[in-house]
Amino acid sequence: MRDFNSGDIAGDVNIIDSSNNNQFKLLVHCDNEELLQEEVHRWGLVKQERNNRFYGVLRVFAFCAVLLLIAAGWYFIMGKMELINSLIGGAGVVVGLINLAQADKPTEFEVRQLNTLKEINTLLRERGVR
Repeated sequence: MRDFNSGDIAGDVNIIDSSNNNQFKLLVHCDNEELLQEEVHRWGLVKQERNNRFYGVLRVFAFCAVLLLIAAGWYFIMGKMELINSLIGGAGVVVGLINLAQADKPTEFEVRQLNTLKEINTLLRERGVR
Protein backbone atom coordinates (compact mmCIF):
# COMPACT_ATOMS: atom_id res chain seq x y z
CA MET A 1 0.00 0.00 0.00
CA ARG A 2 3.01 2.26 0.27
CA ASP A 3 3.01 2.69 -3.54
CA PHE A 4 -0.57 3.97 -3.61
CA ASN A 5 0.19 6.73 -1.19
CA SER A 6 3.28 7.92 -3.03
CA GLY A 7 1.42 10.05 -5.56
CA ASP A 8 3.54 8.72 -8.45
CA ILE A 9 0.78 6.56 -9.96
CA ALA A 10 -0.70 7.93 -13.16
CA GLY A 11 -3.63 6.00 -14.61
CA ASP A 12 -5.88 3.20 -13.49
CA VAL A 13 -4.85 0.43 -11.13
CA ASN A 14 -6.35 -3.01 -11.73
CA ILE A 15 -6.08 -5.58 -8.98
CA ILE A 16 -6.71 -9.14 -10.06
CA ASP A 17 -7.58 -11.30 -7.10
CA SER A 18 -6.80 -14.93 -7.84
CA SER A 19 -6.56 -16.08 -4.24
CA ASN A 20 -9.79 -18.08 -4.56
CA ASN A 21 -8.59 -19.74 -7.76
CA ASN A 22 -7.72 -23.35 -6.94
CA GLN A 23 -5.49 -24.93 -9.55
CA PHE A 24 -5.86 -28.42 -8.09
CA LYS A 25 -8.98 -30.49 -8.66
CA LEU A 26 -10.11 -33.74 -7.15
CA LEU A 27 -9.75 -36.70 -9.47
CA VAL A 28 -13.52 -37.20 -9.48
CA HIS A 29 -13.98 -33.72 -10.98
CA CYS A 30 -11.44 -34.27 -13.79
CA ASP A 31 -12.62 -35.21 -17.27
CA ASN A 32 -11.26 -38.26 -19.09
CA GLU A 33 -8.48 -36.38 -20.90
CA GLU A 34 -7.24 -34.85 -17.66
CA LEU A 35 -7.27 -38.26 -15.98
CA LEU A 36 -5.22 -39.77 -18.80
CA GLN A 37 -2.70 -36.92 -18.55
CA GLU A 38 -2.56 -37.34 -14.78
CA GLU A 39 -1.98 -41.07 -15.20
CA VAL A 40 1.01 -40.46 -17.49
CA HIS A 41 2.39 -37.91 -15.02
CA ARG A 42 1.99 -40.26 -12.03
CA TRP A 43 3.66 -43.15 -13.86
CA GLY A 44 6.59 -40.85 -14.58
CA LEU A 45 6.88 -40.02 -10.89
CA VAL A 46 6.76 -43.72 -9.94
CA LYS A 47 9.47 -44.62 -12.47
CA GLN A 48 11.68 -41.76 -11.30
CA GLU A 49 11.29 -42.83 -7.65
CA ARG A 50 12.11 -46.45 -8.50
CA ASN A 51 15.17 -45.43 -10.51
CA ASN A 52 16.46 -43.22 -7.69
CA ARG A 53 16.03 -46.02 -5.16
CA PHE A 54 17.57 -48.66 -7.44
CA TYR A 55 20.67 -46.64 -8.34
CA GLY A 56 21.24 -45.64 -4.72
CA VAL A 57 21.17 -49.27 -3.62
CA LEU A 58 23.27 -50.31 -6.60
CA ARG A 59 26.00 -47.81 -5.71
CA VAL A 60 26.21 -49.04 -2.12
CA PHE A 61 26.16 -52.68 -3.18
CA ALA A 62 28.87 -52.12 -5.82
CA PHE A 63 31.05 -50.32 -3.26
CA CYS A 64 30.69 -53.21 -0.81
CA ALA A 65 31.45 -55.76 -3.53
CA VAL A 66 34.64 -53.89 -4.48
CA LEU A 67 35.72 -53.78 -0.83
CA LEU A 68 35.05 -57.52 -0.51
CA LEU A 69 37.13 -58.28 -3.60
CA ILE A 70 39.99 -56.09 -2.35
CA ALA A 71 39.94 -57.83 1.03
CA ALA A 72 39.84 -61.28 -0.58
CA GLY A 73 42.73 -60.37 -2.87
CA TRP A 74 44.74 -59.00 0.05
CA TYR A 75 44.25 -62.16 2.11
CA PHE A 76 45.09 -64.34 -0.91
CA ILE A 77 48.29 -62.40 -1.66
CA MET A 78 49.39 -62.50 1.98
CA GLY A 79 48.72 -66.22 2.15
CA LYS A 80 46.27 -65.92 5.02
CA MET A 81 43.27 -67.28 3.17
CA GLU A 82 41.63 -69.29 5.93
CA LEU A 83 38.18 -70.80 6.27
CA ILE A 84 37.03 -68.34 8.94
CA ASN A 85 37.88 -65.35 6.75
CA SER A 86 35.88 -66.88 3.90
CA LEU A 87 32.91 -67.58 6.19
CA ILE A 88 32.88 -64.05 7.57
CA GLY A 89 33.11 -62.62 4.05
CA GLY A 90 30.30 -64.95 2.91
CA ALA A 91 28.13 -63.86 5.83
CA GLY A 92 28.70 -60.25 4.81
CA VAL A 93 27.58 -61.07 1.27
CA VAL A 94 24.42 -62.77 2.60
CA VAL A 95 23.60 -59.73 4.76
CA GLY A 96 24.12 -57.50 1.73
CA LEU A 97 21.80 -59.61 -0.40
CA ILE A 98 19.12 -59.55 2.31
CA ASN A 99 19.39 -55.76 2.46
CA LEU A 100 19.16 -55.61 -1.32
CA ALA A 101 15.95 -57.64 -1.19
CA GLN A 102 14.53 -55.34 1.52
CA ALA A 103 15.36 -52.28 -0.58
CA ASP A 104 12.82 -53.41 -3.17
CA LYS A 105 9.95 -52.37 -0.90
CA PRO A 106 8.15 -49.27 -2.22
CA THR A 107 8.57 -45.97 -0.41
CA GLU A 108 5.68 -44.03 1.11
CA PHE A 109 5.71 -41.63 -1.85
CA GLU A 110 5.62 -44.50 -4.32
CA VAL A 111 2.73 -46.19 -2.49
CA ARG A 112 0.77 -42.93 -2.59
CA GLN A 113 1.33 -42.59 -6.34
CA LEU A 114 0.34 -46.22 -6.95
CA ASN A 115 -2.86 -45.75 -4.93
CA THR A 116 -3.68 -42.66 -6.99
CA LEU A 117 -3.06 -44.64 -10.19
CA LYS A 118 -5.49 -47.30 -8.98
CA GLU A 119 -8.10 -44.63 -8.33
CA ILE A 120 -7.56 -43.13 -11.81
CA ASN A 121 -7.89 -46.57 -13.38
CA THR A 122 -11.10 -47.20 -11.43
CA LEU A 123 -12.59 -43.87 -12.51
CA LEU A 124 -11.72 -44.51 -16.15
CA ARG A 125 -13.28 -47.98 -15.98
CA GLU A 126 -16.44 -46.57 -14.39
CA ARG A 127 -16.73 -44.00 -17.18
CA GLY A 128 -16.30 -46.65 -19.86
CA VAL A 129 -12.95 -45.43 -21.17
CA ARG A 130 -11.29 -48.74 -20.30
